[in-house]
Amino acid sequence: MIRRLLAVILVGIVPVAHAFDAVLLDIETVATQGWSLQGAAIALTELAKNQQQLALTVKTVVLPKPLNDLSLVNLRCTSFTWTAKQMACKQGRATLRSTYWQSPSTNFSFQIDQKRSTFKLTELSLAGTKLAVEGMVDGDRWQLQIKTKQVDVAVLNRLFPQQFFALTAGKIDLNLNVSGIREILEKFTMTAQLDGLSGQTVDGKIATEGLMLKASLDAGYKNGFWQVQSKTTINGGAIYLEPLYLDAKGQTIQLDAQANWDIANQQLDIKTARYQHANVASLSGNAALQFKDGINIQRADLDLHSESLTSVSSIYLTPFLAQTAWEGITLSGKARANIAINDQSLKALTAVFDDVSVNDSAERLHIDSGSGTLNWASDTLFNKPSALAWQQLQIYALPMGQANLAFLTQASNFSLLNKPRIPFLGGTIAIDEFSWQAEPQQEPKVIFKGGMTQVSLEQLSKALNWTPLSGSISGEIPQVNYSNKTLSLDGELLIHVFDGVVKISNLATSGLLTALPKFHADLEIDNLDMEQLTGKFEFGGITGKLSGYVRQLYLENWQPISFYAWLGTPDDDNSKHRISQKAVKNIANIGGGAAADALSRSFLSFFETFGYDKLGLGCYLHEGVCQLMGVEATPSGYAIITGGGLPRIDVIGYNPRVDWAVLMERLKRITTSDEVIIK
Repeated sequence: MIRRLLAVILVGIVPVAHAFDAVLLDIETVATQGWSLQGAAIALTELAKNQQQLALTVKTVVLPKPLNDLSLVNLRCTSFTWTAKQMACKQGRATLRSTYWQSPSTNFSFQIDQKRSTFKLTELSLAGTKLAVEGMVDGDRWQLQIKTKQVDVAVLNRLFPQQFFALTAGKIDLNLNVSGIREILEKFTMTAQLDGLSGQTVDGKIATEGLMLKASLDAGYKNGFWQVQSKTTINGGAIYLEPLYLDAKGQTIQLDAQANWDIANQQLDIKTARYQHANVASLSGNAALQFKDGINIQRADLDLHSESLTSVSSIYLTPFLAQTAWEGITLSGKARANIAINDQSLKALTAVFDDVSVNDSAERLHIDSGSGTLNWASDTLFNKPSALAWQQLQIYALPMGQANLAFLTQASNFSLLNKPRIPFLGGTIAIDEFSWQAEPQQEPKVIFKGGMTQVSLEQLSKALNWTPLSGSISGEIPQVNYSNKTLSLDGELLIHVFDGVVKISNLATSGLLTALPKFHADLEIDNLDMEQLTGKFEFGGITGKLSGYVRQLYLENWQPISFYAWLGTPDDDNSKHRISQKAVKNIANIGGGAAADALSRSFLSFFETFGYDKLGLGCYLHEGVCQLMGVEATPSGYAIITGGGLPRIDVIGYNPRVDWAVLMERLKRITTSDEVIIK
């Protein structure tokens, strides 16, 4: 159109060409090749020469679609040429305006051909720095390139809305190249570098601090799909992605990916991806994600590798374990794993561990030098075995020695394949059967069967902070069931100790792996040898047999809350009954009797041992107070020991109610010291 218009003007002015050296033409609107020039004025100079010079001023220039969000205002072109096939502004000044911001006056040039048009803005001022913009329209095709360096993000806050992310410090280098056909974006290429970027989202869930980042993105559109390649490297500063805090100081973080984005189906097909946190871990693989109604993982195949589970634990696990039952768990060692996911569910897992240690600040679990291979699949027919070994395992205060386990995991089931023998407190724990099965909408069901041999009672009582015991314990453990957070004993647990038998029945626990485990049981004690029982204690020597019971025993956090107990001489005991002077004094102290004073003030102090007919002491524990009872009632209290033979001595208890903590302190003192304190 402008070519035709200029031709008409030139024809009209040829007769007076010698009288005029210049012609000025005001035009309301000029539109060509998608360009729109409004308020245009053209000055044609040097008419007498073969190459005339055109000067152009325009109030507003609207660029062709889809670049029409950008417009130029107050354009002045001092070098403007026109030929039969081309219109060009080689040198001009203009102000760039968009929906979001307006620039100061900048250098501008353009060239409009019959099919192809270009424009260029140099030294465009933006956020205190210079920006270069180049554009091209060739028929239906177009291209736009933007370059800038050291853009101050503080100034960007004034240009763009801060409804999502507020920037406070940093600079940005950006090189952006986009192209397409008509209004369709076909290719997008970007390289960016962030220097010291700090800011955060309005909700505080994402934040950066002094972030140093390099990123590149290359995306192409074809047949409804975007093909994308990206690479991002963080080599300084920190980023917070709730609840993770990633500090890149000395630990470069890099993410590379190749993916296809299906616009119509809103599906992201990640061909390859690799996330690498230097000196911490790497994660690579492929996946397909569906973004309809949230994010759904259709499939994923991931490989994880870490030479430092200590770092993985502190950076990636601890934030997610906070305020959960597993808070305080930390790991160390090495690991690699392959993870397969299908339809939002874990399909298969293979993990190899080496020199792994597990620590718990709550002292519930500890593993030293663990290693092994874990194979699992959701298929109930999966039969690839797994193996696990450790040098030391501790559950609460109970330590276990080196062991090797072979087992099978499939779907929701776990079953032990071998029968390990695990060192435990000087003896051995035998596991003959162990299985774990998940129950729908319930706690898992666990079955255990085994036994123990020569487990040290002294070490066991010390580990559980009980009154010290001596000897060893052996026995067969019948089937133990754990279901719905409750552990129960199917049958009776028989323990052979001190030449007698301890029978445990009605055993049950709840909250076993919580901060407040609870324990219930009934115990029957039959004919324990008192000489063996007391021989290694400072309590004093006693011969004879001991029988009794502990009924309705209830413990919380392994501390007694209530029970009804009796320990004494069985009616059919025909063995020799002797008791040392020291044992008499200590028993008297338990019941608050005066026998110790009588011993020290009479001829009885010359005897080392005394005969007795029966001894016995019972306790009903309730609300922290122990109600004591003896062999028989007396006018002044209760008899703990009744004499028999010569010399003869009776021990009478006068204090029927004793605080449990005080009683335990008395027992601890008299069983760990040669000194007997008489109160």
